[in-house]
Amino acid sequence: MAAIDAIGIEARTVLLEVMMSVAWADRELAPEERQAAQAAAMSMGLVLPGDRDLTSPERRPLPPEELDVSKLRDRDRELVYLCASWMAMADTVEDPEETELLARLRTRLGVSEERAAWLAARASELRASQTVSKATWWRSFDKLVIDAARALTEAARSETRG
Repeated sequence: MAAIDAIGIEARTVLLEVMMSVAWADRELAPEERQAAQAAAMSMGLVLPGDRDLTSPERRPLPPEELDVSKLRDRDRELVYLCASWMAMADTVEDPEETELLARLRTRLGVSEERAAWLAARASELRASQTVSKATWWRSFDKLVIDAARALTEAARSETRG
């Protein structure tokens, strides 16, 4: 399974926009954030805006409140939030602007605070394992999406049984 198989097309486009918003939240695009965004786009089979657009100071990410999340399933909403949390740590520092954006995103996606904390912890674990293993951004993002999709599916099954 690859990341492209683990998430629906509607969620892919929302996910890329969210990741770009998180990367640009502090108005600086660190090399790690650029690499993470490029890896995400490649893993999901989406086109990333050209470097000129990506690094332009005039680029205005779409605010979370304007994202169309109406077609996203609960699992995809959680996956988007988890990936956004991972992106916030791409440069190893979660800036206050990124934290504020994640809170707004959590609200827009309808993810509870408790669930958001669990998702953020999972993203942090995956980011830490990426750093230790020195995996490429592409492999790390692909693994992030696959592992997260599996964990969310298993959690949903457990809740249904319980």
